[in-house]
Amino acid sequence: MATLQSLKSRIESITKTASITKAMYQIASSKLVTAQNAYEKYYEFKDAFDDILSDVLNVEENNLFLETTNRSEHKLFILISGDRGLVGGYHVQLFKNFLEHIQKLNKEHVHVITIGRRAYAFADKQKLNRLNKEIIFNHDDIDESILIDYMENIVKLYVDNFYGEISVFSNKFINSMTYIAENEVLLPLKLKPVKEKKPYDPYHYEGSKMDTVKDLIMLYVQSRLYGAIVDAKLSEYTSRIMAMKNATDNATEALEKLNLKYHQARQQKITNELLDISNSKL
Repeated sequence: MATLQSLKSRIESITKTASITKAMYQIASSKLVTAQNAYEKYYEFKDAFDDILSDVLNVEENNLFLETTNRSEHKLFILISGDRGLVGGYHVQLFKNFLEHIQKLNKEHVHVITIGRRAYAFADKQKLNRLNKEIIFNHDDIDESILIDYMENIVKLYVDNFYGEISVFSNKFINSMTYIAENEVLLPLKLKPVKEKKPYDPYHYEGSKMDTVKDLIMLYVQSRLYGAIVDAKLSEYTSRIMAMKNATDNATEALEKLNLKYHQARQQKITNELLDISNSKL
């Protein structure tokens, strides 16, 4: 039977753990609100931007960014993870689904750019062809510019047909209890369907239309990447909230059992001492 001192030590240890998990739950909950605001604003922008891009490109014939035939077999994946643990099955699910997604592809044709410390370590462990030599951290302050140095080169490599497809692989937020790992293709473009293709261009351009289209494509890629980071962050906070809530609940349950054992052991000790005193007087 555990001694009073060992029970007391375990109670103190679990109490400290419960206070930490409760604090982390509250921090993740507050950050979730900020991420939700960014998520809602992004999807408002996305819907409006997609309409404009569809109008511009649906009057184009044989647009390079829409082609899906005669493309290179090389594929580039931007894999987004978090920097820290204590997020339940967030990373396990992400990496498992990514490996399943690429298992039918030739590994030599798969290249990755990793965002987040965990994705960087995962790519090393799996010996994937990682383009970024250093860790690109995925901090809590969502920053769409973290890959800005890569964007122009990535699009150029697609234009030169070195990559036949560029995708973002990350966890997508569904609701406060659910997220799923998903691959979103950035290039070639998948435009919103239009009811009727316009025979004329509905916009007037300052300068070259081709330059405007290139700028729109860059904005499209950057905004989609930002949206994927927002989605991933929202999913990460959701997973951390659930993990910390479960940890706090488990700690509370363990404390109740340990406190009961402690009081029983303490009562037994007092009873034994009283019996010893009583026997010594006989």
